Amino acid sequence: MRRLALLLLFACAAFAAEEGGAAKHEVGDQLLQKWINFAILAAGIGFLVVKVGGPAFRSKKQEILDGLAEGTRRAEAAAEKAAEIDRRMAGLQSEVAVLREKANTEMTAEAGRLRRETAEHIAKVEHSAELDIASAAKAARLELKGYVADLALDLARRKVSAKIDDATQAALVDRFARGLNN
Repeated sequence: MRRLALLLLFACAAFAAEEGGAAKHEVGDQLLQKWINFAILAAGIGFLVVKVGGPAFRSKKQEILDGLAEGTRRAEAAAEKAAEIDRRMAGLQSEVAVLREKANTEMTAEAGRLRRETAEHIAKVEHSAELDIASAAKAARLELKGYVADLALDLARRKVSAKIDDATQAALVDRFARGLNN
């Protein structure tokens, strides 16, 4: 590369020198020198193009082809991802519908369970209230019977007290005492 650049520099210097001395030389010599300079310049440029440009163009071409292949792969991957997302989105709607149906079924079952438990609790409370009422009624009847018995005894005592005088009472006590001795 350096040699070629140096060669081109000398060719340009020679060309410039020829231009300055162009009045002294004949027209044919100038034309020959111009063609020689042009050939040297063309050879140098051709050499640079072949030596440096060819591999550079090939590597650039390969980079471009690799970039296109990578872009194609990425586009295909993106298309696959988009298709997968579309499938998931389509499946998501059906999954949401299934989840809603399941939630509705569970809520219905839970509401039924709560109704049954509430009915059981109400039945237990009613049964307990009936037992408490029956127990209170029985206690009230027993208390009433005791009160009635006390009233009957008090009434009987009054009647007996009214009918029994001291002589009748003494006779009853004697009869009772004789009954004990026998």
